[in-house]
Parts: sequence; structure tokens; C-alpha cells
Amino acid sequence: MLESARIMKRGHSEVNTRTVRARLFFIVVLTALLVITASSCGVNERRARRLWDQAIERVEKGDTQGAVDRLQTLIDTFPDSRAAEKARAQIVVYRGLATAVENYPARRARELMVQIARAIESFRRERGRVPVTLDELVPAKMANVPKDPWDRAFLYQATARGYRLTCPGAKGMPGGAAASDGLVVVNGEFQSVTP
Repeated sequence: MLESARIMKRGHSEVNTRTVRARLFFIVVLTALLVITASSCGVNERRARRLWDQAIERVEKGDTQGAVDRLQTLIDTFPDSRAAEKARAQIVVYRGLATAVENYPARRARELMVQIARAIESFRRERGRVPVTLDELVPAKMANVPKDPWDRAFLYQATARGYRLTCPGAKGMPGGAAASDGLVVVNGEFQSVTP
């Protein structure tokens, strides 16, 4: 009986040793996985942060669309990163800025055409006719005749019934496809122009 007790004790000891080894192996493997996961998260955070920094650099250089592109890449590639959280908030602002920058020339062209048309209409009320050239508006109605946002002269034509004022647009030719290329004022009213 003593022999069987010793065998049993040795058996328990071997089982306990195997169990301890298995647990120890499990702990080592789990720890290794956690370290690998943590280090890859750190790498992803650094990469996400690099994209964030590139987006901010683009904004500082005036390339709003480039910033939007970088932020979208950041959000798509590293959606769970801290930088992606910030990017989601900022991308809306930068998209709005990019749209405003893109639309500015056409909006500014319209504003200038309204100013010129008001000066022409005031001239017509006072003199009973439209000016032959826009230079007749200077200096009584305007300090100078403005150029369009692309640094080109507005096209002006006195007609039998009044006048026609056209913006040559970004390409320098009226009637193009861009919003700014089809701006025409006839006798004080904007007209739709089909290219």
C-alpha cells in the first residue's frame, strides 16, 4: 500500500507539473500576443498621426483639397485611431473650405458684374443712354473698371436696347461649362447662357 501511495503521489506531482507548464506556456503565449498587438497598435497610431500631420501641412500651404484627401485616407485606413476621431470632425470643415475656395472665383465674378451693372444703370438714369465703353463710368460711378477674378477684362457691348456684359471666365472664353464661364448680364439682369 505504501508503494501505491508513492505512485499516486508521483502521478499527482507529474500532473501538477504538466498543468503548471501548460499554464505557464499559455501565459507566455498570451503575453507575446498582447505585446505584438500593442506594438502594432502603436505603429498604426503613429501612421495615423503622420497622415494627420500631412493634412495639417496641406491646410497651412493652402491645399485644402489635399488635406481632405489625407484625412479621408486616415479615416479609411485607421478608423479606430485617435487621429481618425479628430479627422472625422475636421474633414467636414475642410470640405466646406475646399468648396468655398473652388466656388470663390465664380461668386466674385458675379459680385463684380453686379457692381458694374449698377454703375451702368445709374449712368443710364442720369444721361439717358448707356456708356459706349466701361471707361465712361470712371471716375463718376466707379474708381476704376475692375477685372474678373482671372485678371481679364469683362466684355462689354452697348446695344440698340441697352447693353450686354459678359465674364470671359476661367478659360477666357464666354459660354464654357464652368459656372463662371456663362455669366452674362443683359440690361441689368443675369441671363442663362447655354454653351
